[in-house]
Amino acid sequence: MTVTASGGVSNLPTSAANATQKTSKDQFLRLFLAQLQNQNPLEPMQDRDFLMQLAQFTQVENAEKTASMLEKLHTLLTATQATALLGKQVVALPEGEATPTEGKVSAVRFTADGVWLMVNGKQVGVQNVVQVND
Repeated sequence: MTVTASGGVSNLPTSAANATQKTSKDQFLRLFLAQLQNQNPLEPMQDRDFLMQLAQFTQVENAEKTASMLEKLHTLLTATQATALLGKQVVALPEGEATPTEGKVSAVRFTADGVWLMVNGKQVGVQNVVQVND
């Protein structure tokens, strides 16, 4: 049986995405507090406007939680896919090389940079596997 890659997993670090999410939440809070502090005392913010902004803040928090859970799910899926390849014959493109490497997956490495397979003594990213043979 032959399985050919159709896209999917990535070895990109997710710390940059986390930093962006935290920054957007912090920016939202700073802007909201500045708006409250600098409002005209003769025309204060209406209750419904205040509630709408609080609802928006809740939506931002929920979106961040969802993104975090999806990131964890992606990591688990990548790890599961990589371990399933142990002992399998694969064809893959090692980083920076134009010639594919073919061989049996002898090890799986989990690093801060992603999940890597050892094929014929070469480190190959899971996303670079183009074919799996039984």
